[in-house]
Amino acid sequence: MKRPPQKKHKNETRTDDRKTRWKFGQNFLIDEGVIRDICDDVPSSPTDWIIEIGPGQGALTRRLAPRCRKITAIEIDPKWVEHLQAHTNWGPLEVIPADATRVDWNEILEKHAPEPGMKPLIVGNLPYNRAAPILFQLLPHLDRCLSVQIMLQYEVAKRICAQPHSRDFSFFSVMVQNRANAELLRKVSPEAFRPKPKVWSATVRLTPRNAPACVDPLFSPFVDLAFSQKRKQLANSLESLYPKDKVVKALEGRGIRPDSRAEDISPDEFAALFIELGPMRKV
Repeated sequence: MKRPPQKKHKNETRTDDRKTRWKFGQNFLIDEGVIRDICDDVPSSPTDWIIEIGPGQGALTRRLAPRCRKITAIEIDPKWVEHLQAHTNWGPLEVIPADATRVDWNEILEKHAPEPGMKPLIVGNLPYNRAAPILFQLLPHLDRCLSVQIMLQYEVAKRICAQPHSRDFSFFSVMVQNRANAELLRKVSPEAFRPKPKVWSATVRLTPRNAPACVDPLFSPFVDLAFSQKRKQLANSLESLYPKDKVVKALEGRGIRPDSRAEDISPDEFAALFIELGPMRKV
């Protein structure tokens, strides 16, 4: 005889919810003042197209939808996809059930735009454990956007916006600033979220540059190698790719001290150095 299915204890349900939140990195904004401020920072008008990454419960969505021509929400959690689809009364809302780390941005920008060639404003409260992959997936498409306004962990936000000669200047700083001007907008307390994260968050606005300094796909591993040992001089860090004297000569030719470290080189200088040295291996 089959045993009847047992009811889940309420504590088991809570555990499942915690696992789901951990899996998707979900920390939901609940502070109405912070929500209002973040939405007011988005320079949208009734003619604009907004793409929101990771809307979750729709804290930002419900405020942004009435302010634009169309809002396209990319959400990975089936529960929140269903929730959002039930709230088309908020405004011109379209929901794409997808993982933002794997979406085809070409398809979204071409097939979901209200009209051909329209550039979106991208907004998102990025989950801490997926922020970097989402951003790196988006970077090559920044020139097809009006701006990108995202919230992420404060420490990551500082690295994105950091300038040379600072402790936060990193691989992340160079790769983002190669394609965009980065501005830290707001620092957000853990108290603004449920569940409360253990760290502060911040919003960052990325405004695409007229032309990236370098679009070669090999630029990323070049910069990554340069920062792999931050305390080493750049010429020593790049020895596995180029003869040291060649790097020193290229640095001196650009008026950069030959004993400089990666943290001393601006994104544009990194791009110029890569282009001059070329994607070659030491012989």
